[in-house]
Amino acid sequence: MKTILGSTQFPRFRDVPIGMQFEPDMRWLAERTVSTGWSDGTYRPWEPIARDAMAAFLYRLSGSPEWVPPEESPFSDVRPGMAFHHEITWLAATGITTGYDDGTFRPGAPVNRDAMAAYLHRLYGSPAAPAPGERFVDVDATTAFASEIAWLAESGVTTGWADGTYRPVTAVNRDAMAAFMRRAVDRFGEPAPVIPAPG
Repeated sequence: MKTILGSTQFPRFRDVPIGMQFEPDMRWLAERTVSTGWSDGTYRPWEPIARDAMAAFLYRLSGSPEWVPPEESPFSDVRPGMAFHHEITWLAATGITTGYDDGTFRPGAPVNRDAMAAYLHRLYGSPAAPAPGERFVDVDATTAFASEIAWLAESGVTTGWADGTYRPVTAVNRDAMAAFMRRAVDRFGEPAPVIPAPG
């Protein structure tokens, strides 16, 4: 769906009204075609972002680099013809995701906030990350992806909640994901297109 605002035409989602929290970020995501939303014109901002959709977001944010998926999938639950198969296999080939120890990717599972920090950190080339500090009361050195969370916080991409928590194992909603991605680009610039070496 497109809305005319002055002389500027931009995609909009019918469930994202102007003034809604993170509305500018969701609009930014749409303008860049990082997200196209659903065929019914919705974005579904309060739904958790699934792992397959996260792969698509990161691939598009990277400029949709040329990529030919391998004949054999890196994950037992990701097959050719599935939604975002192309993007998921790219994510694996770049090392941005490693999947689970059982060989699965779990494409329909929600992305938690700790994993989101790791994805963004790897997307930007895994820069030096600060040691976990006491920024968040629920993140310490034993927390999965603690350094990546500290990197995200130090850069200002995340501020956590007002109660001092980060809530690392809470799912990331689609509205907040738009905000995280926009802030990352504002802070670090466009991520360089990652083109995996032929396998």
